[in-house]
Amino acid sequence: MEKKRSPVQVYAIIINVVAVVTLLICLSNLIFSAIDRSDPLYAGRSEVNLSSFENFKMDVLKEVKSDQAYIPDDATIQKMFDSAVEDKVKRTLHTANRNIMVNSIIGGIALLLFLVHWVILKRLAGNNS
Repeated sequence: MEKKRSPVQVYAIIINVVAVVTLLICLSNLIFSAIDRSDPLYAGRSEVNLSSFENFKMDVLKEVKSDQAYIPDDATIQKMFDSAVEDKVKRTLHTANRNIMVNSIIGGIALLLFLVHWVILKRLAGNNS
């Protein structure tokens, strides 16, 4: 015959399940953020191709209309490229650092909730037997 669970046991089991799911989500987000931090230039999507100066230059020259009075020279395009790369790296690192911090805090809270409710379940199981 199956034992009936008290409302406190049901509550603790639900909190433990939610905490485990939260920990798994936080762990996957931490892994993604660590990968983004390791190679920030290729993280996420980018409107322009920053893999090399030549690719960036081709993208810039494709956008230039043939009737425009000003066509940037290589030095100007190089400065644009360097600035775009620096901006992409800084934004990616900032986002990755923020995600690591937030997911670490949420994961820590979920772990704490899990441990507290696990102890509650063990005490209640010890009292019932």
